[in-house]
Amino acid sequence: MSFDIEKKSIELELIFDSINKPIILIDKNFQIKRLNRASLDFLSSQNFAEFIDQKCFTKLYGRDKICPYCPFDSEKNSFDNAFIENREIHREILLKNETIRLSFFPIFQDNDFHSVVENISNLTSKLEKEEEKLKYRNLASLGVMISGVAHELNNPLTGIGFTVQNLLNNLQHITNDFLKNRLDMIQKDLERASNVVNDIISFAKPEKQKYYLTDINTIVHNSKEATQRLYPDLSKNIQWEIHNEYDDSFYFDPSKMERVFLNLFRNALQAFDYKKGQIRIDIKKKKNMVQLSIEDNAGGIDKQAIDKIFDPFYSNKKDSMGTGLGLSICFSIIADHQGKISVKSKDDRTKFQITLPLIKKL
Repeated sequence: MSFDIEKKSIELELIFDSINKPIILIDKNFQIKRLNRASLDFLSSQNFAEFIDQKCFTKLYGRDKICPYCPFDSEKNSFDNAFIENREIHREILLKNETIRLSFFPIFQDNDFHSVVENISNLTSKLEKEEEKLKYRNLASLGVMISGVAHELNNPLTGIGFTVQNLLNNLQHITNDFLKNRLDMIQKDLERASNVVNDIISFAKPEKQKYYLTDINTIVHNSKEATQRLYPDLSKNIQWEIHNEYDDSFYFDPSKMERVFLNLFRNALQAFDYKKGQIRIDIKKKKNMVQLSIEDNAGGIDKQAIDKIFDPFYSNKKDSMGTGLGLSICFSIIADHQGKISVKSKDDRTKFQITLPLIKKL
């Protein structure tokens, strides 16, 4: 029997030492009773005897008093509440310029606290890897943005280049109608380029909100007309419906709100891709909020994209056009108004819902 106990003891010792994280057994008097091989490596030592029966706060952390992050209060002879409830607790500390996580697990004998097992994890390399991944993600996002901006700017600039070249090749035969037509084409391309630059500026340096007592119904109609004027070909097969159940004015930034609707309407038109469809706008009052919904039947949004749709630089357009800033700017504008914007998509329909606080006085 004694041989079996000795054999089992050796096996347990081997298992204890095989764990690659520092594990230390500490009694209620803060004395180290056992530690594994990984603990010695962590403490840069080869001598177990150096630590046995020594105070944990001194030998492990170089302190002359109990560590401030220790879960055990020696004066009260008790653990903090979180420890009692969870039977374990975690602390993260900075030790020698490294981030360390300490996990404490109590051991009780006859319902009385006997000792605690302290598990030490070095999070430094993990945090460094996460920071490195974050840098790469930021660079990737920057690359996506630059690619989108370059693509968006290249299209109108190429159009302007071809139009100017066409004018130069036909100088001797130019009529007023021909010249006006080509200048209109250049004007539209310049507006496209300007919109891209404005998107970048708005995202990087948001303008200060300017609140005015305004009718939201007027802003919606103005935005619809502007969208139709800017995108006549995309709009020609679209049926618009505007249902307004709230015709009073309240305070908001009309230019910013028009920008929100222009972005949402433009996205819907691009989703239709010249096909027939319907865009429905509903304006309602709910308690002290104004609720607006913009719904289209352009085919819906993929489930994997729906959670990312308000992320900066994210674009769900199949042709990779766009900077991916439009919806992110919408989100920022609504948030600055202390409102909310959300999106739902089912079957072939997509609905954006906006709620704005009903501010009657400033």
